Amino acid sequence: MHNKLNLEIMKHVFTLIIALLFCFSLNAEVRIHMEKEGGVYKVPCKVNGLKMKFIFDTGAATVCMSSSYAEMMLENGYLEKTDIKGVSQSTIADGSVIDNVVINLREIEIAGLTIENVTAIVVPTQNAPLLLGQSVIQKLGRVSIDGEDLVIHNANIYTEKEIESFYDKAESFFFDRIYAEALKYFRIVYDSYGDDTDPWVLCYMGTCYDNLDDEESAIKCWLKAIELDEGENEDNILFEVYFRLSNMFSLKKNYSKSLEYSKLMLNYANEDSRRAYAYYYVGSNYSDLSNYVDGLLYLDKSINTYKSILRKRNLDDTEANFYFLAYMVKCSSLESSHRYNDAIKTADQAKIGLEKYKKEHFYQGFLSWFNKLLSTCYNHLAN
Repeated sequence: MHNKLNLEIMKHVFTLIIALLFCFSLNAEVRIHMEKEGGVYKVPCKVNGLKMKFIFDTGAATVCMSSSYAEMMLENGYLEKTDIKGVSQSTIADGSVIDNVVINLREIEIAGLTIENVTAIVVPTQNAPLLLGQSVIQKLGRVSIDGEDLVIHNANIYTEKEIESFYDKAESFFFDRIYAEALKYFRIVYDSYGDDTDPWVLCYMGTCYDNLDDEESAIKCWLKAIELDEGENEDNILFEVYFRLSNMFSLKKNYSKSLEYSKLMLNYANEDSRRAYAYYYVGSNYSDLSNYVDGLLYLDKSINTYKSILRKRNLDDTEANFYFLAYMVKCSSLESSHRYNDAIKTADQAKIGLEKYKKEHFYQGFLSWFNKLLSTCYNHLAN
């Protein structure tokens, strides 16, 4: 029992908890009066400084203009040759396929709000209407229509450069573990981009909430990150999010839920170090659920993967911690299964491996635990 208690403490010694809560939100609302002309609503705006009126099209995915408008903008310096990005194709009503020129609009200003670097399509006709898609305006905030007013809720009042600087601040606070401040700036980034936000922002926000003891918000952010990634596992984000979810539920002693997420984590472990982590979490959860057979299977996979890494290079500090944690949980599982001789053999193997880490901060803690385990197992055998 004493060994199990110490094991529980050692398993979670690396988790930081800060008893603070911070909530930040933007509440700006901007109303844009649309001008009704010929049965359609037009939104006044400026494109690269040129005053224009676009038809607000809720079904359009981007900005669309005629070739005559594009030529006029190019001739008068509102477009540069470098703004021309290439050609795309589209199918028109009669089923034929036409070529469109793709351009970049450096800046669209609507009611004092700015959207930068908007992709626009130039159709090869002289009289095509100017169309502004709802998906473009949504970059400014959540959109609704109130009579003849276009309403932007939680409007993004920041420029792209300002948002980038907020992200840099957020990241700096995050890695300095100043989670309340990090969350404040990550919230600005997320409120600015909505579902176009990089999923890593949601991952970081979840970690901030987790460290601020707001588990419900943390889970919502992590699940949203999974949704936004759409299965791409961009920069290994799915592995990271499932790792954090597994760890959270393990700390809550909800080992069944932790096991569910650790198995998903294993699905996205695309290199040895990540596989070793995932094997450890799966094995540890099985052992906490008293399924020692499956627990030992995955713990051995974790240990053997770390040994494979060791044949190529030294383990970093985090890897070494998890390497010996895997040994600890394996020893505890063997003891709980009354396999005392196997537990002794495993503890002795771990102590041999631990010798090369004498100068590391974790050395004494692991050594003490293995010695206590050995003493307990020898007492069991003696009795």
